[in-house]
Amino acid sequence: MRLILALAIFPLSAAVVDRVAVVVGKTVITETEVVQEARLEAFLNGAPLALDPAARRAAAERLVDQQLVRNEMRIGAYPQPTGAEIDEMLVNLKRERYPTDAQYRAALDRYGVTEDQIRGHLAWQLSAIRFTDIRFSPAVPGSSETDGQSANRSSANAGDVDQQLDAWLKQTRAATKVQFKPGAFQ
Repeated sequence: MRLILALAIFPLSAAVVDRVAVVVGKTVITETEVVQEARLEAFLNGAPLALDPAARRAAAERLVDQQLVRNEMRIGAYPQPTGAEIDEMLVNLKRERYPTDAQYRAALDRYGVTEDQIRGHLAWQLSAIRFTDIRFSPAVPGSSETDGQSANRSSANAGDVDQQLDAWLKQTRAATKVQFKPGAFQ
């Protein structure tokens, strides 16, 4: 009896519940993940932070695409970035956008993100680029083209790769049950 009274007086734990925003197949994306995606993208693009319903919906759409790519990456053996590569990307980002560490730290605070979250997002971007290059770029064996011809071909191939990726995402989305929860975007 005393135990029951003690449990009633002192709750075992206070769990924070996060609302489901999107379900991609069997994977849940929470509202917190959607907001974090919006914050990270704004930070990395140097854009104003917007968390209105349209911005959250756009972030959720990106997360759906990312989840579809992650699912495909699990099937194949796609190379993951190393810590050194991620460090290099972060150093380059800081050098290009923030002349001082104080400005960088202030931007992290302004956008409500952490350096670990930035590192994770940069790692994802590098992984996604590698996936796209391997999955959709045509194999081009040694070529005798001049540098100018090669650059033009590379630019054209980049457009082809983007079109192939877009087509693949459209097809994969059509084959995957994706549910957006309306309450998460109001």
